[in-house]
Amino acid sequence: MTEEEKYFGMSPLPLEEKKKVMDKEYYPKIHLYGMITSLIHALIIFLPVIYLAALGYFPPWDKAILAFINIASVVAPYWIIEPISYFGILGVTGTYIAFLAGNISNMRLPVSAVAQEVAGVREGSYEGEIVGGLAIIASQWMLTIISFLAAIIVTGVIALLPPAAVEAFDWLLPSIWGAIFAQFSLRNIKLAMIAFPLALVVVYLGVKAIIPAYLEIPIMVFGMAAIAIACYRKKILK
Repeated sequence: MTEEEKYFGMSPLPLEEKKKVMDKEYYPKIHLYGMITSLIHALIIFLPVIYLAALGYFPPWDKAILAFINIASVVAPYWIIEPISYFGILGVTGTYIAFLAGNISNMRLPVSAVAQEVAGVREGSYEGEIVGGLAIIASQWMLTIISFLAAIIVTGVIALLPPAAVEAFDWLLPSIWGAIFAQFSLRNIKLAMIAFPLALVVVYLGVKAIIPAYLEIPIMVFGMAAIAIACYRKKILK
């Protein structure tokens, strides 16, 4: 398959024209509404705390700060790592929505990646930004509807399933990641043959506590990016 056939959904407009349109008409509104909704979301998070404090239920500040430090020491690296690592597939719109709505690795990333694949656009391009954003928006609407139905129906259905079927749901996320890896492997088998054993080594080092868990994703993302760039420069890959 040629490059033109693979990315049949790319706009014929010159790159400079695309950038001009996106910078003038698209990104300003996305950042405006994205920042507004993010700030509203941040305020809403504190409403339960404010409500409990009004009722007189609030821990001493030293205990609250200590609890925050304990949690932040584990999750703080992901505040930086995940937005950088996922941005190439999520795009600006997808990043705002994904980090507000959640379910990034098991829904937003696969939805955005598959939508861009089907639409024939390149990840990280302006076309990919729009297609991925629309896909993530649609996924949020579907998730809202399905979650409502699941709360009513699925809970009762799961209760009727045998234990073996219920335990199979534990493999849902690894299955999704495996499917994504297979999808991108078809684009470049050589890089996939490097990424897979590298991932095994990184996961092993994480399991053995040789490296912290929060470094596994950046090692893979930036490590494979560096390897890919080096291979293209040395013309090992085309």
